[in-house]
Amino acid sequence: MNLFSLLSKAEDRLQDNDPVYNDKSDLVMAILRSKGILPYNRCSLNGGLHKLVSGALVAAHEADTTIDISTRRAASIHEAGYSTKLIPYLDKMVKDNVLVGQGKKAQGKMALGALLTTYLDHSLA
Repeated sequence: MNLFSLLSKAEDRLQDNDPVYNDKSDLVMAILRSKGILPYNRCSLNGGLHKLVSGALVAAHEADTTIDISTRRAASIHEAGYSTKLIPYLDKMVKDNVLVGQGKKAQGKMALGALLTTYLDHSLA
């Protein structure tokens, strides 16, 4: 599923205040922060973005779909209404095998890595 669609779905789900979805998003965010993918400094400033990225990964897991990254252009991401920090975060996820793709950068179809799928498969229903 397109990255922007997943982010939009995550925004909607996070606004619904679903406790299970929020817990899964918090779990993914904690994993990403512990691996140094999402910085823990300036959390008060970027916490919403971090939660959104984590929520998009949870949405991809729940839909059992890939994360399709169709553009790496900062201008396109900004025009879609999202932070240009997305691509560096996704690149770090690929580097740490949190996302698995064909290259060394986040592009094309990306699947969730074993770390995230293991935790999300065994988290709350």
